[in-house]
Amino acid sequence: MEPLISPTPDNWQHRRLDELCTVQSGPGGSILKATDRVAFGIPVIKTVDIGDGRITAAPPFMVGEEKARRLDRYRLAEDDILLARLRATTSHALITSVESGWLMGGSTIRVRVTEAAGSELLPRYLSCYLRHPSVHEFLTRQIKQGLVPSFTSTIVGGLPLALPPLEIQRRVVEVAQAIHDKIEAHEQIIHATRELGGALIPRLVSGEVTAT
Repeated sequence: MEPLISPTPDNWQHRRLDELCTVQSGPGGSILKATDRVAFGIPVIKTVDIGDGRITAAPPFMVGEEKARRLDRYRLAEDDILLARLRATTSHALITSVESGWLMGGSTIRVRVTEAAGSELLPRYLSCYLRHPSVHEFLTRQIKQGLVPSFTSTIVGGLPLALPPLEIQRRVVEVAQAIHDKIEAHEQIIHATRELGGALIPRLVSGEVTAT
């Protein structure tokens, strides 16, 4: 297996993803149908709901409790990684406590670190690894072009993984989390400033408020 990232330090391992994780494709169209949709129930995450490392919003597609029980093998847990399968480029989300218990849609692939591999691989490190340009390029090259571009769970399972010692993984995760927190803080400031502008500018141009 040729590494995607090299050279790496001597104490790093190179493994296939499916040696450390289970890889599960979402339910097919015969299992999860459009007619299963209900107004209130268990959210189903589809490709369109997956953004920059996270679920972008509450998915509009939901199923009832009884249907969700029948789809239990597709249930999501915290620290699962969900990849968008039907896209011309790759993207993924790390499942948080908020989405735990939701269901994966048919257009997604779930990656879950096995219990046995928990002492070797941190899910949050894996999420960071999937952002590496070489990894992104590898997965994008595997996408089967067609009417709807896609890739398979077999391709994901064969992904070469650069695996540093656990302590290094923890440091990577800590730095990534610090950056994520700063991004969120700035996004909140931008959102608040836009709302302020939207409320203030009409009052300024109407003379209701005077600029000083």
